[in-house]
Amino acid sequence: MARRELFALIVLGLIVIGVPVAVIGYQYGVRPSASSTRLVDIDLRAPQNGGFAPEAITVPAGETVTLRFAAMDVTHGVAIGPGLGVDLGPIDPGEVKAVTLTFDHPGTYTFYCTTWCSDDHWRMRGTIQVIDPANPAFVPTSAPDPVIAALIAEGVDIDAAHGSTDGHDAEHSLTFTRPLSAEHGAALLPGMSVPAELNVPAGRRTHTPAQALDLLAEANSGAAQADLLDVIAHLWTADTSPETVAAAQDLYNQNCAACHGQYGGGDGPAAGTTAEQPVAFADPAYLFEMRSDVLYAKIRRGGMGTGMPNFGTLFTPEETWALVDYLWTLPTSTP
Repeated sequence: MARRELFALIVLGLIVIGVPVAVIGYQYGVRPSASSTRLVDIDLRAPQNGGFAPEAITVPAGETVTLRFAAMDVTHGVAIGPGLGVDLGPIDPGEVKAVTLTFDHPGTYTFYCTTWCSDDHWRMRGTIQVIDPANPAFVPTSAPDPVIAALIAEGVDIDAAHGSTDGHDAEHSLTFTRPLSAEHGAALLPGMSVPAELNVPAGRRTHTPAQALDLLAEANSGAAQADLLDVIAHLWTADTSPETVAAAQDLYNQNCAACHGQYGGGDGPAAGTTAEQPVAFADPAYLFEMRSDVLYAKIRRGGMGTGMPNFGTLFTPEETWALVDYLWTLPTSTP
């Protein structure tokens, strides 16, 4: 009997110890050596515990690389941008997810966590530097963003406090007697005279809705202000397709909702951790004083002094504009 018990213990020990050792050996030894692509293992920990390890990777252009992300402590999410369309979704502790990429041109890309993993979640970012094999020391620089450059040339202070005249409109104290309705505004639009600058997306992006209200009121004397506000709600939400809005909503939920709230109420679970109270995009009194190009600039460059990080290294300009368009739907929709 004693021999049988000893034998059973030995077998159990081999299973308990041997299987994990074999799995680790295959994962980090046999599999990499048998792979035809370069493998890079990246551990994920909450930022206060180290974040991504490694947090910087160099890849020659034209080389195929497989990135394997392993969550080591809590659930994380991983996406890579800008413009790659890579979103691995949530990765639970002990789970590994991989993506294989080939970068055709030199440039810089960012991998980042998309699941709120701690109060320091926004610090969890890493970089992929794609180099030219013939000139590895050359690091391409990003061209100036034309929207931000235009705002600077105009003298607009992107970081102006709410209620100032730089990108905001301090001359109006709008009263919203009923919820905004873009649908009602669309029905009213054929009977309205719309100034030329409000009839094109470029014009709407450089005017606040409060300024548009003045222009519409002048062109439509006698029209009720509530009706004009609905027309503006329609005009400011008519520049994008439902598919683009749905994709932008996903970006918002992953990257903005933790602070600004799922429905834009400024009441996300991380709202109390920021240097300033996150703005409530669902509040028309706030959003109607904002220019779209200023919102675009704030997203791409970050909010200086507010605790809001930059997203220009994560999103393409097109994704940023789509996100701005989505923000305009928040005051006009019911959660």
